[in-house]
Amino acid sequence: MQPMIDDAGNLSIDFLAGFTIFMITFIYVATLIPGLFIGLQSRSIDYDAVAYRTGVVLVEDPGMPYNPSWETLSNTSDSQILRFGLAMSKDTPNILSPEKINRFFCSTEFVYPYDYQSRAVFGNYPYLFNISFQMAGSNVTQSVGDILPEDYGYSRRVVKVKEHSNATLDFSNFNGGGPLAGYTQTKDQTNNATSQVFSVYFNYTDLLDNGPYNNNPAYQINPLAPSGSSGITGGEGALINLTGLSQIPQNPTTNVTLSTLSVYRSVSLAPLGTGQSPFVGPVLNASNPSQFELFIDGNTTPVTTLPMPVNDSVSLYIPPGLLSFLGQGDSSTLLNVTMQFNLTDGNNNPQPDRYLNSSQMPPYGAFQYNYTNQNITQPYLKDGVMEVAVW
Repeated sequence: MQPMIDDAGNLSIDFLAGFTIFMITFIYVATLIPGLFIGLQSRSIDYDAVAYRTGVVLVEDPGMPYNPSWETLSNTSDSQILRFGLAMSKDTPNILSPEKINRFFCSTEFVYPYDYQSRAVFGNYPYLFNISFQMAGSNVTQSVGDILPEDYGYSRRVVKVKEHSNATLDFSNFNGGGPLAGYTQTKDQTNNATSQVFSVYFNYTDLLDNGPYNNNPAYQINPLAPSGSSGITGGEGALINLTGLSQIPQNPTTNVTLSTLSVYRSVSLAPLGTGQSPFVGPVLNASNPSQFELFIDGNTTPVTTLPMPVNDSVSLYIPPGLLSFLGQGDSSTLLNVTMQFNLTDGNNNPQPDRYLNSSQMPPYGAFQYNYTNQNITQPYLKDGVMEVAVW
């Protein structure tokens, strides 16, 4: 009988070795395939996403910290700035603050790309980028970053910029309260004085509750809250311009000196100077941006000490958040920011004359900074374009 053939299915050593080598090679190649295809993906899709994300953060977020707001921090406090954001507040996305825009693009304040990498673009990947902003109708473009290459991710956002209110009173043709709506002199005509005051009256409740367009924060006068504070729409500064002052005195030999700048606080409609005393301490400090800035006769350098002679104009800038600090955040607080003027003759002797004595005008001696005074330019929105390029 012929012996049976061995067909038990055993594999040869050569086949097992070859098959093992093939499987190891196949598995190795399979693990490399995702990495091979990454290099073939379109870079613009990835960079477009980064550019879009960066644009969203910049125009829809107020940044961090928000109280005090990051743009008010000094150079020595840069480490406290965690995130750049240009929006007025969380309640006003796409409505930007001009103070935040100017601070963000200030090359003397921040260094590209180090200061922007973790605060605007985020992530550990060393992206290069260019961020620019331009107001509609302007030829000036603010930008930070590198020159654009041929290939990059891109995002473009059309935004609004809130232009703050300001009060301008022109006294060049002033004759006893004639042409200036909301400003009257009732006593200076017959009872001249050697020491007179002009004060600006801020009513927290009126400004925060009676804004236009159903109290829309985009059009609200709000120099009272810290800019971008939590739960409150973003604050802003207040600017008061007094011009044509040389035309007021009746006597051409009268010299005018701005002697003091004070802030009075009360919780009721009390006459100026009654109740609590003026705040003690310097209110003018060129090295501290949280203090008042006072400019006299068109000079661009702020005054840091008083008294100071005045010829024709006085401009007082109150930065965002300062009035809230002075009012201690109380919504019922009333503030009078008061400038006192002394009148003298050529020999520096007191000389009575007509001037800015708003202490005689209702209500209780102040020019009202509100929504109805015709001498106040109300807040308005201007168009702008924010462009972000990342590569």
